Amino acid sequence: MNQPNNIDPAELNVQPIANIYQAGQIIKVQMNLQIRDICIFDPVMRLFIRREGADNYLVASDTHLGGIFLPWLPRGEFCFNFEWPVSLPPGNYELGVSWGTVSKVRTPDSLQLFSINGIKSAQQLLLGTWSTHPETEARLNQLSWRQGMTNWFHRHFCHAAKVIGELCLANSEKLHGRILDIGAGEGITDLSIVLRYQPQELVALDIVDYIKELPRVCQENGLPLQKMPDNFTFLQQSCEEIPYADESFDVVISWGSLEHIAGGYRKTLDEVYRVLKPGGLFFVAPGLYYSAIGSHLGEFDPTPHLHLRIPEADLKEMVMTTKPTIMDRSGFNVTNEDYWRFYKELNPIRLADFEKELRSYGYILIRAAIRTSEVVEYDAALQPYSILDLAVEEPYITVQKPEKNLNS
Repeated sequence: MNQPNNIDPAELNVQPIANIYQAGQIIKVQMNLQIRDICIFDPVMRLFIRREGADNYLVASDTHLGGIFLPWLPRGEFCFNFEWPVSLPPGNYELGVSWGTVSKVRTPDSLQLFSINGIKSAQQLLLGTWSTHPETEARLNQLSWRQGMTNWFHRHFCHAAKVIGELCLANSEKLHGRILDIGAGEGITDLSIVLRYQPQELVALDIVDYIKELPRVCQENGLPLQKMPDNFTFLQQSCEEIPYADESFDVVISWGSLEHIAGGYRKTLDEVYRVLKPGGLFFVAPGLYYSAIGSHLGEFDPTPHLHLRIPEADLKEMVMTTKPTIMDRSGFNVTNEDYWRFYKELNPIRLADFEKELRSYGYILIRAAIRTSEVVEYDAALQPYSILDLAVEEPYITVQKPEKNLNS
């Protein structure tokens, strides 16, 4: 899986440039990034030109400035080009090139000397242009993130993992400890967290083993996963009885799972509090029953709040007799009967009530965000429901278990 920490996950090779350039010429730089690891997240190519021996950059650019955004790249070779019209006074210069990530700037992997002749006076500096080699571009077009948010793998491997790790948990050091995900589903998000943060262990808990298909799904989406990482554990187990000792985990995750626990989720919340270490973080995003998408039946009819607008008998007939417009689920689909069972098992969670439940444990609120509908179109059937219940589509909440009071 991922390379040991002392081995660079990628190697950058930069083709030699000419020793001398004249006015009007274009410096063409070709960079080949050879990725050894299963993937690299948010890679960035960086380039600078400066006077020989100087510290300040006269030209500085990167792939982001060039409009090339790379959420992740899998194992293999990728070729990038940079072209810059010579527009500096005569003299000796250095060209530095490196690869890094959005959050990590590395020292130059390549430093080349060159001279400029034939420009008698300084002129306005011209910008350079970034591009990808046609073979690289063809490979990028096959990756899930090029399809955007309509792609199931991308939404979970990139979007969901970054919402959890960056937005809600703020890249906490606790993500390097022991993590538990309750209701892990197909495990795409968990795999991303494992590869991004290299936790001591991530335990994915679910009553259905969809994760056995994860290597196949990854390979179909351009990620060369041959086997599950050693620090990724799956347990086919109810989250109402978590088989771990008290205070076992630094982080617990629950996204879109609590609403599916038949008969209520209070016992699960009790278990989460029990296995979370003092000072540990709990990220939770419960599905809200009264939201526009709260029925989880949008593949049958996308009308907002449809389950609140029509009689249940009519809703059931639609679900049982209509062929759903299946969204991309990376091959994980279920029957019409399952859809209806899932709907009937939903817990009618309201955000205000759920916040009170979290506070009742003594959790400390750390971060909160909500995604809302742009507008709620009321009709007679929706009159009984509050604006808050209907407008909030999804909450993202991070709480912390209080540290133990050593004086108590």
